[in-house]
Amino acid sequence: MTVQTPISPRQTLPNETPPAFADGVETILSVTEADIADYTESVVPQSKRRSNFRMLAQFLSMQAVFGTVLVGYGARFQGLTLAELTVAMLIAAAVMSLYCIGSANAGAVTGQTHSVMARSIFGTLGSGLVSLLLIVNGMAFYLFTVKFIIDIAGGLMTLPAVGAITALLAIVMIVNTYFGFEGVQRFAQFVAVPVILVWGIFATILAFTTVSSSVLAAVPHVDSKTGMLMVIGSMVGLSTWGNEPDFFRYAKAGRAAWWNIPTIVISYLVGALLFPIMGYMIAALSNQPDFGPSISYFVNFTMFGSALLGIIVIVINQWAVQDGNLYIAVNGAQNVLSGIRGWKRQYTVVGLGLIASVLTFYLPNLQDTFNLTTSIGSTTVPVASTIMAIDLFLLPWLFGIKRPMFRVANWSELGIANWPGVIALAAGTLVGVYTAGLIPVLNSDYIGFPALQSWLTGAVVYLIGVTLVHKRANVKALLGFSSI
Repeated sequence: MTVQTPISPRQTLPNETPPAFADGVETILSVTEADIADYTESVVPQSKRRSNFRMLAQFLSMQAVFGTVLVGYGARFQGLTLAELTVAMLIAAAVMSLYCIGSANAGAVTGQTHSVMARSIFGTLGSGLVSLLLIVNGMAFYLFTVKFIIDIAGGLMTLPAVGAITALLAIVMIVNTYFGFEGVQRFAQFVAVPVILVWGIFATILAFTTVSSSVLAAVPHVDSKTGMLMVIGSMVGLSTWGNEPDFFRYAKAGRAAWWNIPTIVISYLVGALLFPIMGYMIAALSNQPDFGPSISYFVNFTMFGSALLGIIVIVINQWAVQDGNLYIAVNGAQNVLSGIRGWKRQYTVVGLGLIASVLTFYLPNLQDTFNLTTSIGSTTVPVASTIMAIDLFLLPWLFGIKRPMFRVANWSELGIANWPGVIALAAGTLVGVYTAGLIPVLNSDYIGFPALQSWLTGAVVYLIGVTLVHKRANVKALLGFSSI
């Protein structure tokens, strides 16, 4: 079988050489619509893949985020030393990198979004479940970030009509995502990454040269010291969303895909060390257990007392994060809604923005929102990503089973379900949310490392399931193969 890449509106047919002027006009007229459509229902052509530098800028903007200061800030008042926090963050970066290498390269190899890839791998029923998890995951992160920005702004100035401003912000922050991956990436490359890295490095160095060793050593005493696993889990939950294929489908495939590894490792290391350590230093300097009031102290310390400058820098950074958050939910919803005649991706973006605006009125406090979001984020969609990476990279090697992925399957071409995959996804998710304490009627305690436990459960159950069915005559039906 010859693998072919669908022709995009901006690709010429073989042996066709259009006039230069006509080609230029066609490019100008078609680029906007094609980019806004964002190849949601097709494979990203090789000609549209991004350079390694641009992929690094994009992924770095999603990991080097101010929101992770909450991890370090909380660790200080939960009894961890700076050395313990650093070790915890290095472990988190290592775990996230190993996970993401498989997840990201699934996107690079297929050129498909997480949700449409799930069609071919999980079948009709499984794809619907994955899309639902993507929507819940993305919207949870989106709402947390809106709440985070408003709480920071409230710590720097008096905000009138906080509820209305929060709802309005949830609408305004859809702008970049409306214009597809191109809008998301350009904002990250030219605005978010330079601003946040310069400020983050400056603030961290300033904190290290200001905080005395005696202050750092005076770790607040707590009756029950938080385990390092909980801190690692918070970091992993905040930084692994599961939809890495959505972004890395724009990365180059083949040998060039090896460059995805340094992109992933560098981004996770910077994200896990820079702002969590900064958050720990803020906590040591302010000695204020409540994060909100301490932000005023932090701005005075690192931004020469300018509340406006502080808000601008933080909003720029968090806006880049929001692009990624909403992108998760949009691609999940679009996978289902695209079957409606005349439905466009732009409608999905606006619709989810309006839903988020309404939901802002029902958010709990910042810390509770943070805990809920990070637990959901790391124990749901990443389980599906782990299963998909195993399906693409391990099953051909272990069992000689290779699924056709050269184009996006239509709904009419799908199998009913990849039964081992659906069972593994349900098992992994259940283990994750249970050990994260998200099912109060069964368990409200945080047990072990929920994210890693959920991923490993999904992986092991899937491999066992495939082992049991791979020699059966109807193996393709049981694994939900599409008819493409």
